[in-house]
Amino acid sequence: MYLPPKRHIPALEDPIAYYYIPVFRSFFIRRLTLCLDLLPKGKMGKLLDIGCGTGIFLPELKRRTDELWAVDNQLQDRSLKGMMKLENITANVAAADLMKLPFKNERFDVLLLISILEHISDLPGAVKEMLRVLKPGGVVVAGFPTKNALTDKLLGPSTGFHLSTHRQILEVLGRSLREMKIVHFPPFLPRDYSLYVACRGVKPQA
Repeated sequence: MYLPPKRHIPALEDPIAYYYIPVFRSFFIRRLTLCLDLLPKGKMGKLLDIGCGTGIFLPELKRRTDELWAVDNQLQDRSLKGMMKLENITANVAAADLMKLPFKNERFDVLLLISILEHISDLPGAVKEMLRVLKPGGVVVAGFPTKNALTDKLLGPSTGFHLSTHRQILEVLGRSLREMKIVHFPPFLPRDYSLYVACRGVKPQA
């Protein structure tokens, strides 16, 4: 997996700085690879990265898509646009909220959400909006931290922003998607005692 070099990031804002700190780097990269391995193989069509943040994943996604879109309700413009310019990549980037995406119905082939759904309290509403913009047969890949005593201790105050647990997210996604595949890290631990979970599901055909 490709990540832009540190010199291509004009401002090391949170959380992008953690990708370049040795102690945290391996975990933050593992989140991405866990989700990357669940994406469709080969060239994807139209992919929407929901909650793209600083955009550190966009160079890798651009290599794999015909048309790349990205939204975030708090775009970190300096890091994002500066990195895209230095990496010489183009993507359709917009400020937008997951609960009200500015796209027509059935617009995308793939939706990617990394560390987003745990911040949402209305999970059924979020999934409904996601499926509205996803084509029938399209793929959703989502990653989110596991909720347990260890992650509460490691994440500390940030747990206050986590409104939904991994179990709740998986339950709601499982009711709306088929062909669910779920993985977690580290893989040798039971899921509920791991650090991070990722899943893939397919929107049923109409």
